[in-house]
Amino acid sequence: MRSENLKLAITYAILAAFFYAVLGTLMKITEQAGTPNETLVFFRQLIGFFAFMPILLYDKKPIKALKTKALHLHVIRVVASLCAMYCLVFALKYLPLVDALLLTYTRPLFLPIIVFFWFRKKWSKRTFLGIVIGFLGVALILKPDKKMFDIAALVGLASALFGSISFTCIRKLTKVDHTYTILLYYLILSIPVALVPMLIHWKTPTQFDWIMLVMIGLCGLIYQLTLTKAYQHAKAFQVSSILYSTVVFGALFDFWLGDFSLDYLGFTGIACIIAGTIITITQKNTPFPPESSRHLS
Repeated sequence: MRSENLKLAITYAILAAFFYAVLGTLMKITEQAGTPNETLVFFRQLIGFFAFMPILLYDKKPIKALKTKALHLHVIRVVASLCAMYCLVFALKYLPLVDALLLTYTRPLFLPIIVFFWFRKKWSKRTFLGIVIGFLGVALILKPDKKMFDIAALVGLASALFGSISFTCIRKLTKVDHTYTILLYYLILSIPVALVPMLIHWKTPTQFDWIMLVMIGLCGLIYQLTLTKAYQHAKAFQVSSILYSTVVFGALFDFWLGDFSLDYLGFTGIACIIAGTIITITQKNTPFPPESSRHLS
């Protein structure tokens, strides 16, 4: 359920950005150790589910409070989120951490496109300008002379596209469902879907892998909780702008991994992406999912 509180939203969004960067770092390290992508995604969901159960039981929410009237949105969110996650893991394998995180965080640039097709909400000139500047930044990050057609970079962008669909669903769901309901449906629906590719590409994890998988699952749960809370307390365009702080955290972790590779073109690209996003999200009539006044108990 929605409860506007910008200070809380900023706190939750910064925490979500931090844990997203930590999650990316852990997944990159684990993947480099030889763990298949499908195993990473499945155990992130499964361990997150088992870690979430004590929280849900402690809160003592009645069963009827966990029912939803927007099952279709939960299904769309699960499909989009899993696609975004598989794309992110693939991008992390072949790109520096900060590049992969930045490409996946171009989601605010895709949101107006999703909203246009989903809600038939037309763009303003400012929206169009912001998108152009933002994707110019993407081109600079990809370095047209070398990586424009790099499959890993394009997959990173695909993660952003799927992520924007997921974020739109989350925003709509926070108007009708409790945070715990949203997360519970996400985990319950995504686990069996992620199980199939994991079994097909099964490789028995080592002791190190198990430790990392548990940490990934816990970080993934904290990220989902803080992200959903952020959207519960503020509008989508406000949260999206704050989430860009993950690039700063990612750069720090990249430096720690010894894989920091941004040059002046990269920094210019970051500036363009952030500027394009700010231009798009700070206008009076934002190109994001319409705000509904309907609140269900």
